Amino acid sequence: MFNQIFGRFLLEQKLLTSEQLEAIQSAQKKTRVRLGLIAVSEELLTQEQADKINRKQAREDKRFGDIAVEMGYLTESQVVRLLKLQGNPYLCFVQAATELEIMTMAQVEAAMDLYQQVNGFTNTDMEDFKSGDVDRMIPLYVRSSKPLSMGLVGVMIRTMMRLIDHEVSLDTSYEADSLEFENLAMQQVEGEHSILLGLAGEGNNLLTIAETFGKEEFGAMDLFAFDSVCEFINCVNGLYASELSLRNVQVDMIPPTFYQGGRVKAAEEALIVPVYVLGRKVRIVIATDTGITIEA
Repeated sequence: MFNQIFGRFLLEQKLLTSEQLEAIQSAQKKTRVRLGLIAVSEELLTQEQADKINRKQAREDKRFGDIAVEMGYLTESQVVRLLKLQGNPYLCFVQAATELEIMTMAQVEAAMDLYQQVNGFTNTDMEDFKSGDVDRMIPLYVRSSKPLSMGLVGVMIRTMMRLIDHEVSLDTSYEADSLEFENLAMQQVEGEHSILLGLAGEGNNLLTIAETFGKEEFGAMDLFAFDSVCEFINCVNGLYASELSLRNVQVDMIPPTFYQGGRVKAAEEALIVPVYVLGRKVRIVIATDTGITIEA
């Protein structure tokens, strides 16, 4: 998630070209972050200290962390913590960008500062962003006063990442009492709570979900493509219904349906979450405990 969100920001700010971003993201797939880069990024070492360790490592058959401990620069517990960060997507991005000489570490950090400023994030928010942990990142972009909506959007995004695209990207959510759509697949849940979960997309954008989930090429948003998207939504709602049942909250799922061209209207505001799935924008629509009408 981090790679796509930050990458899209760099393109929007014209700090990278699409070719440069593609090169960095391709290199990231083969990258294992060097311990020295992590230690400098975490401000546990200076660049000069890391360079000294690297020079010593070139002469001795020892690991970077062991030498750092021997030289008194790091403790063993600090080395253990740094080792856990080697798969961090932010650090993988930094290493790939610097090794390809597309961006310097200072330029990446300056871009992160700009991202923080543009989004009004706190330092703690930025640590959550850089973590790459989806459960820490979702609250940065999705806000709702309704716990059921927040819980469901989390299940939706995690399921998207598991079954459709592990690099799903988010835009900031918003609330609205109506939403115009070109294509909408949706399902309602009734019982102790009423919940609507939908996916809206323009043109053929919902095909990213239909074809990947259905493992079939549809070519256009026809009946069979909508059936595939509806099955995906049913899968998400099933997961959430099971989670709710563990809390002794009983709900029943109504068969999913779909519409082409129209408007969703909610008595109270619905939560809208723009997401990019395989590069195409779709919108998650969630309305909890409120009256819903579909004008199609």
